Amino acid sequence: MNKVNIVYYSFTGNTLRMVKAFEKGLQEASVPFKSYSVVELKDDNEAFDCEILALASPANQTEEIEKNYFQPFMKRNAEKFKDKKVYLFGTFGWGTGKFMGTWIKQIEELGAKIVELPMACKGSPNAETKEKLSNMAKKIAAM
Repeated sequence: MNKVNIVYYSFTGNTLRMVKAFEKGLQEASVPFKSYSVVELKDDNEAFDCEILALASPANQTEEIEKNYFQPFMKRNAEKFKDKKVYLFGTFGWGTGKFMGTWIKQIEELGAKIVELPMACKGSPNAETKEKLSNMAKKIAAM
């Protein structure tokens, strides 16, 4: 059974709703996990102390992950992503969600392995999206 840590940023609450659905799946699978708001994260090493790292961010208007906290987190921890198993999810309000493809590429260039296809949601996640994310958490936990 994998320990899964979640590092997230949520501006409007939409991404946080996705995080809560992901946490629900981990709880139902009885998997140890911790969630960290990237804004409040004190020790980056603690966040990487896991078998699988889940990252959740909204996209900004230019279809990039959040730039004030999440992009600096990625940059200062670039070497810690080497050989790390990662799952990505997030929300967007503008555009088409193409930020997720760019984010996958960034993660892979750092040497991490994407464990499953990411989930991106336009706006607030509905019940179906939350259920899919909860099920994905269970699947990832069993890897």
